[in-house]
Amino acid sequence: MAAGNHLLNLLDEPALALLRPHMRTIALDHGDLLHGSASEFEFAYFPQSTIISVLARTEQGHTAETSSVGREGMIGSSSIHGIMTSFAEAIVQVGGEAVRIPASEIHRVGRASESFRKIVALFDLSLLAQSQQLTACQALHQVESRAARWLLQCRSRLGSNDIRLTQEFFAQMLGVQRTTINLVERTLQNAGLIQTGRGRISILDAEALQEVSCDCYERIERRYEELLGPIGAQLLYEPAFARPVGSPQ
Repeated sequence: MAAGNHLLNLLDEPALALLRPHMRTIALDHGDLLHGSASEFEFAYFPQSTIISVLARTEQGHTAETSSVGREGMIGSSSIHGIMTSFAEAIVQVGGEAVRIPASEIHRVGRASESFRKIVALFDLSLLAQSQQLTACQALHQVESRAARWLLQCRSRLGSNDIRLTQEFFAQMLGVQRTTINLVERTLQNAGLIQTGRGRISILDAEALQEVSCDCYERIERRYEELLGPIGAQLLYEPAFARPVGSPQ
């Protein structure tokens, strides 16, 4: 499993030095609600080995995933502008570790560090692109292709082929019935692309799974790399980013 958070790894030393005293690495469990919709939040989260789903909710109580965030991003990016009220829910999709920082400190460091503001702005653009693409994906593509895309996104965000995931949650994220997910999993497993276990899916052939996936996966990943580079790489966008840093302790 790849360690670290890509956004934190991209920061220059002055910005990281301001954030470091407030960083806490915590364990998150599947199903943890980090913040609800239309509620104030206290912390921002930088996933390291976890995936967090952003869910939109209707007045009737129904939810749908609008984006997911793993080691490539953060939850609570609006706090850099001093906006501490959420619009959507953030729930832990796959348990693991994340760096937690008080939202007030994100705002304070954002005012002091241009490089931090730029990194967060680029990530927000990538998140917008993901949400836009997923809207089209949900409306236009078959469930098997969407399931393959979703699993590939999880693989990229975790840095692992093994995904701890229940059928119930998988179905919820794709907006389908559990019986439909059961059929899709059997089809992909019979083709040798994945292996399922109790609360777990292992990707056996990522290249073949990408052939099943719609092109939304490639479009989302390409847009992210255009803005922030390959996940795990330490890139130099301008002189202010000239000293790469390692993962937070």
